[in-house]
Amino acid sequence: MCLRQIQTIFQVLLRRFITFNDQSDYFDLYKILATVSAIHYDAICWIDQTLWIVYRFLPILVNVSYFYKAYRLILLPEDNTSAAVVIASVWGFTEGTLRIGIIELCYGTLSKIMSFLNERSYRCQDALVRQQRAALFVRNNRIQFTLVATMLIVAAWFMTTQLFSRDAFMLQINGQVVDSAAVQILYGLLCNVWGLIYVLSFAIFYIIMNTLQLEMMILLDGIASVQFTVMNRAKHQLEILEPSGHSSQMQQHVFWGMLQSELNKNISRHVNLLDILKEFSSIVGPFSFVQYYGTFALIADCGFILSMEGLSTNGMIYLIFVTVLIFQSFIICRGIEKINDLNEAIGHELYAGFNWPELLQYDERFRYQHAAARHSLMLVIGRSQKGFQCSYGGLGGISMERFAQLMQKSYSLLTLLLQFTK
Repeated sequence: MCLRQIQTIFQVLLRRFITFNDQSDYFDLYKILATVSAIHYDAICWIDQTLWIVYRFLPILVNVSYFYKAYRLILLPEDNTSAAVVIASVWGFTEGTLRIGIIELCYGTLSKIMSFLNERSYRCQDALVRQQRAALFVRNNRIQFTLVATMLIVAAWFMTTQLFSRDAFMLQINGQVVDSAAVQILYGLLCNVWGLIYVLSFAIFYIIMNTLQLEMMILLDGIASVQFTVMNRAKHQLEILEPSGHSSQMQQHVFWGMLQSELNKNISRHVNLLDILKEFSSIVGPFSFVQYYGTFALIADCGFILSMEGLSTNGMIYLIFVTVLIFQSFIICRGIEKINDLNEAIGHELYAGFNWPELLQYDERFRYQHAAARHSLMLVIGRSQKGFQCSYGGLGGISMERFAQLMQKSYSLLTLLLQFTK
């Protein structure tokens, strides 16, 4: 009976994250995973807040212990592999701490962005748009489940092949390994929490970028269909008015009213998206700065360890970690570029995708409507060509070119480190 109840609860929870409806929250699963991995929690009362602080403080103690190991290495140098392991761990844990700090400091802005993306009133009656949003909801949640499953596999791998085979990964006091399997297992589990922090702190930006890309694509498709939509609605309205008779002036009045209404709806959506992108850039910039330079050092350090370990059981965990680092950097650079491309495509679609000389024929009787439509078009085209400005904390823009530079710099640093093994 108990097993059946557990299965029922599991099915209900799973259905919650794979079934899309009007109340679905793109970020619901992430919020649960962020609490589990000590990234963020919205405490209800002071008891909740106290328990949360204690829970979050445990991984911080692990970080402090690795700083202690680094200090011991300065006093009593060990072999190159142990030193590289400790340095990589300290760097990774510190970068994870900075990531959490950025998320916590900017969580109000992140909440605003999440609320905006969950408000899906734009083209909500369009069946294709609803299908696209449902597919994104399921895809994002599947990716998060895959990430967590991967990290659990890596954690099991670490616990069984790394934790008890190398002193650098074990809890030490005064340079001596603590002789307690239970303590070391707990210590290893807390180390793995940092793996979740590292991966899931990036997941929120990945989900936001995915959702923003989809909303830009939906807007682009909406703008591309403005001409068809306006002409069809105007024709339908005129058919309704036909029994009562209508003049050419009435036809023009109906057309201009439909056109301005459709343009205003799409322009308002574009302005809102650009405002959200501006808010997003204020967070993703500092986050990317930390990730860029953290990844730069960690790729080189893990590559250095791999060069000594080889593709052995011990070395594979570093290969997986390097793959995750490269994947994260690629995703954020490609995601920002794609958003920029979609924004530019919106202006291009308005400029080249319509027969505006025929549609916007000047008529003295409707000169104000004509001027308003031209002004709206020029406003959107101008803003779309300006681009979405996002930089690494003010030190250059986020782009695929910067990703290529990251790979080059990491290789150069790795080459320098390899000189120490000769």
